Amino acid sequence: MLTTLLYHFAFAQMCFCVLILLKQFPRSQPVWFFILLMGCGCGYVLGRLYSSPESKNIFLVIDFITSNALLGVFWLVSYSVFGENKRFRTWHYLVGSSTLLLPVVVNGTSAALNFDMGVGGILVKPFNYIQLVLELGLLLHALCIAITHWRDDLVQERRYIRGAVLSLAAIYIGFIIIFEQVLQLSWQGFEPVKGVLLVLLVTVINFFLVDVKYDVFFASKEPKVPESTDLEAQPRAELKRILTAMEAEKFYQQEGLTIAKLAKHVSIHEYKLRNIINGELNYRNFNDFLNYYRIKEVTEKLELLEFNQIPVLTMALESGFRSLSSFNKAFKETHGKTPTEYRKHAIG
Repeated sequence: MLTTLLYHFAFAQMCFCVLILLKQFPRSQPVWFFILLMGCGCGYVLGRLYSSPESKNIFLVIDFITSNALLGVFWLVSYSVFGENKRFRTWHYLVGSSTLLLPVVVNGTSAALNFDMGVGGILVKPFNYIQLVLELGLLLHALCIAITHWRDDLVQERRYIRGAVLSLAAIYIGFIIIFEQVLQLSWQGFEPVKGVLLVLLVTVINFFLVDVKYDVFFASKEPKVPESTDLEAQPRAELKRILTAMEAEKFYQQEGLTIAKLAKHVSIHEYKLRNIINGELNYRNFNDFLNYYRIKEVTEKLELLEFNQIPVLTMALESGFRSLSSFNKAFKETHGKTPTEYRKHAIG
């Protein structure tokens, strides 16, 4: 009775979450991924409540599809929302759908071989281990995405969301994988615990979506590009020190520069520095803030004939980038062309 109540409550919460997001239509790709994640969650709950291996009803199919797709969709959500990846390529979708495609192929092949030769069961066990490794790998990678970007995120509220939402989701999914697939434990209280964790997770998600504001979770703002000529006109002394460090001192050229190092250099508390860069300059990520100045420096050099013989890699490293690949990616996102193409167009 308790488990049924918890699962019904969780289902209602996930439906409510979908309604909140649909109300914002039309929205970006991350929103649709998150709606898809909630849809998988709803299917998973329905499977727990109504699927029956004996009767082979439609809920058994729903349970198979959604429970296998859930982790792949969770990875896509983490990659798009928390990692702020704007452009998805084919391999992203292939990886995200692999948790569903693999069991579909394996079970289909197994059924065919059982029917024809009676040896299909031999294939199932090895692929179960592959599926387990894949799921755990995607789960760990999703956590790595959040941890990697958490430090550089300038939106304080969203940093809390990452910690709360992703941690709870990872705990829930990891809990299920370890207990059901790795340890294969049979415990009477397992389902109620799963129900409690799921209710807690979706309640936290809905709390943030309703209370913290939608834009904190998904939307991004175009940064206000600071002009050097406005340096003396800035009303706040803290902002003036930040712009002086970046424009006059070129502090962004330091390799491995972190927001903590910049805060120490300009004598501003780290949390206040985050608020200034985010609130007054509208940058949501510290690396985007640094890359603006780094790309600007290299762009100016690429337009000058006197730097024509200087390799692009040298200019990228001198500006503060750690590798040519990261520089090329940031440069192309800014100008829509590679540094070499930009130089050729600029100086002929």
